[in-house]
Amino acid sequence: MPKNVRLAVVGVWVQAVLNLAAGALLLVVVNDAVDHGQDEGSGLLRFVAVLSLLIAGALLLCGAFAGKRSNGIRVMVIVIEALSLLSGVLGLLQGGGVSVLPGIAFALAVLRGFSSVEARTWFDQ
Repeated sequence: MPKNVRLAVVGVWVQAVLNLAAGALLLVVVNDAVDHGQDEGSGLLRFVAVLSLLIAGALLLCGAFAGKRSNGIRVMVIVIEALSLLSGVLGLLQGGGVSVLPGIAFALAVLRGFSSVEARTWFDQ
């Protein structure tokens, strides 16, 4: 496995764990708010939490099976990272400030690793 792909796979693992933690935490907060009668807007937040958990699961699977050299895994990571990048840019444009910059930088780094010529060559073999 080329070095830049290996580093990108590490990034996928880190992002999967962070998404898992964020989704679980958001789900706990939403459930606690609903338990205390504050269920206004909880549907959208619950959707975001579940979506975060699904993305974490997809990234965990991609990280686990990256060694199988399937081009589908590379494409899935690129799609997820592109959506993450889009989400970060939208958050920045909506006034998210510097708090969304690490997510944008992280998505760009993983995208660069999985979109490189070495990654394409390695995953196509």
